[in-house]
Amino acid sequence: MLLQKKKQAAQGNRLLISITFLGSARPIRFVVNEDELGAAVIDTALKSYACEGRLPILDSDLNNFMLYCPSAGTEALSSWETIGSIGVRNFMLCKKPKILIWYQS
Repeated sequence: MLLQKKKQAAQGNRLLISITFLGSARPIRFVVNEDELGAAVIDTALKSYACEGRLPILDSDLNNFMLYCPSAGTEALSSWETIGSIGVRNFMLCKKPKILIWYQS
């Protein structure tokens, strides 16, 4: 029993998170360590989404997406922040906006 508790302490706390994709019918839920980086969570979410054959079909490049928490404010979770740093478990995965730069000579 003591050995089992030491393993859990070494792993850190685990969280069941829910990620909603715009245009998809329902969220994806999976368990992550609270010290998992945002980039790794986005990667796992995109792979799960693709494995389930969900629609609409999304790009697989994690650099094109951001994790938002609708209840925590308007800022997206940074790729280098840990998933447990803001204390929420419900997220929305959105595509990063394309920035167009116009040059006029």
